[in-house]
Amino acid sequence: MRTPLLSLAAFALMSFPALADRPVTDAERAKIDAALTAIGCTATDLEFDTGDNRYEVDNATCGGERGFDFELNTAFEFVDGERPVTAQEQARIDAVLSAEGCTAGVAEFDYDDNRYEVDDAICGGVRFEIDLDSDFNVLKKKRDD
Repeated sequence: MRTPLLSLAAFALMSFPALADRPVTDAERAKIDAALTAIGCTATDLEFDTGDNRYEVDNATCGGERGFDFELNTAFEFVDGERPVTAQEQARIDAVLSAEGCTAGVAEFDYDDNRYEVDDAICGGVRFEIDLDSDFNVLKKKRDD
């Protein structure tokens, strides 16, 4: 009895089409490229994930560094991934941290949390992790042990 049930279950699973990634169209590629260019990145490994209904960008180059992965929604807005900050963003971060009595460390923007994350900031000789919102307000200042 068990073998026929397993066979039936296997057949049922094989009968449904698998959700898969598909290549992006030329029009989609142009919109993704525009979004990437706006944040100082480029990429050639692009696909649309039909299961998540999102565009996937793998191994992008940002600020001369390679290996960044992103996801964009169908409105071509970033919804997942981290990237290095731009020079303008770094200047704003430096100003905010200086006002806090700190020197900036390594900063990235996290699309998942919609915030800037600064690792290895030094405040009064002590190392901290500092998070700022998208308007550069300090959200969290945690001692980095």
